[in-house]
Amino acid sequence: MEKAAIFHDAQGAMVFETGVNAITLRFRSKHEDVAKAELLYGDMYDGPGSKDEWHPTVAKMKLILRSSSIDFWGVTVQLPKTRRLKYAFHLIASSGEEYLYDSHKIELYTADSLTHTAPFIVPYSYPNEAFKQPAWIQNTLWYHILIDRFANGDPHSDPEDVVEWRTKEPSNTNFFGGDLQGIKDHLDHFSALGVTGLILSPIFAAFSNHKYDAVDPYSVDPYFGRKENFKGLIEETHQRGMHVVLEIVLDHLMDFSLQWQDVRQKGENSDFFKWFIIDSLPIEYTPTDDPNFSTDISYQVKGNDPHQPKLNLHNAEVRHYLFDLIKYWIITFDIDGFKIMDPQEMDRSFLTALMQFVQKIKPGFCLMSETNSQTPALINNSILNAAVDQDVVHILRDYFVQKKINVAEMITALNDDMMKYKATSQKSLLLQLDGPYSARLMSLCEEDGQLDRLLLAFIYLLPMSPSLYYGTEFGLKGRRVPANRECMPWKASEQDQTMYRFIKLLGEFRSENNLILNEGSFNWVQFSNKNDYLSFTRSSNGKRIFALFNVGYGSIKFVFPPKSRLILSQNLLEEQNRIGHNGFVIVEAYKKE
Repeated sequence: MEKAAIFHDAQGAMVFETGVNAITLRFRSKHEDVAKAELLYGDMYDGPGSKDEWHPTVAKMKLILRSSSIDFWGVTVQLPKTRRLKYAFHLIASSGEEYLYDSHKIELYTADSLTHTAPFIVPYSYPNEAFKQPAWIQNTLWYHILIDRFANGDPHSDPEDVVEWRTKEPSNTNFFGGDLQGIKDHLDHFSALGVTGLILSPIFAAFSNHKYDAVDPYSVDPYFGRKENFKGLIEETHQRGMHVVLEIVLDHLMDFSLQWQDVRQKGENSDFFKWFIIDSLPIEYTPTDDPNFSTDISYQVKGNDPHQPKLNLHNAEVRHYLFDLIKYWIITFDIDGFKIMDPQEMDRSFLTALMQFVQKIKPGFCLMSETNSQTPALINNSILNAAVDQDVVHILRDYFVQKKINVAEMITALNDDMMKYKATSQKSLLLQLDGPYSARLMSLCEEDGQLDRLLLAFIYLLPMSPSLYYGTEFGLKGRRVPANRECMPWKASEQDQTMYRFIKLLGEFRSENNLILNEGSFNWVQFSNKNDYLSFTRSSNGKRIFALFNVGYGSIKFVFPPKSRLILSQNLLEEQNRIGHNGFVIVEAYKKE
């Protein structure tokens, strides 16, 4: 057995509560190195270190995820009455040797191993630690809207230079008149897709069409409507059982803000001087050919953009300003969450304080972000509630679209990503294959609708929440910004009706199988690098969903399990029981007893 491959992290996502007085423990091993594993556990104050020899309870562990190189094992057990646990692992290698794995070593398992073991420890665990994440987040199908490009519901709020809907190519500066009324007018559209959560681009008054550069974060941009329109939208979405999350920038202000302009004029005498992180005086930067880029700046900025000075989030006045702003939007409009832009620009202490603050105002409020290197720790410790898992998106693109990795490498990478998160936290991750800063899915797939649909079907089956970028359901195209921000095609003649029907079916499938897709186990079945296919199951309470995806250019044989029901398929030749290129089959079956 390769001891170097054995790994357990007692402080991370390999130990977590999964219910009332229940705790899950995991470890990792080389693929097929361990034939059997047992958890040895008991009260922290029993056994070695006390007068009595340790006689642990034994629980059989299950192989929960496997790939061509790594296996993950797991088990869920009850916490002792004292809510303190000590544990070690008994490993039986495929070659027959037995080992004891504790916090100090991996050694051969002998009759007296337990007399000198150094167990892993779970210190006192406070009740209900497992239930910090708002339950509604884990059962949500999301839809991300860039407001100016979604729908023009009230022409009276249009800017003077508004462009008639879909008559010109989108640019960084043109406005098409999308507004809050347009979103409200199409709530039935979201319901038809099975959507229960909306992510809105910023609504604050700003000069741009995307509004990520707020001028007045206390105002609704007049091109989008009035505050009454926003309040009415929130009320109606709530009546339909939907939730609304608003994108917001908290790490920096724009250089035209009153605070920054005051600093530019008064320097150290400005009341706002300590709001920003200024390295040296005078406040200046060296321009380049790109007006939004400089490497010679006397103050800290977002990226290398001299027009986006960073806020000092450790400053008490800055925190008071931001928290007051957040409180205003929650209390006044009853929104359900904020999606924080660029969370990597904020430290943990600020995010922790922010989470505590919003939960006092509205329990169950959602703080969301995009993933970065800090995200697993932030999600696992409930400092953030949810995140768009860009890591998984890149893994899927590398395999399905760009062919940079093979299927075995993809499965290994997906397993590693899933094991970064506690099972209770993983369900709060979002999978969004495209967005306002990336090429659209249809363009990524080189306008191959079958590959597009295959990828969407794949993410709807994973133990995470799918998220659609507006227009994906109609096959919108576009690569780099601003081409990926085209107006929503509301005329049937401009829509990909095949794609629309397919995404409606996916929404129905997700709704009908919500329990198994959110709570059920996930297991890889078969995969082949040579033939480029993979299969897996989702199982819960005797019910099983089996899925097979064929990315290879040859067809593969598929035999329907007994008593199975076809749910959804593509490129399935039923008379031959074969699946063609970019084909898949999803069936419902029953687990063998």
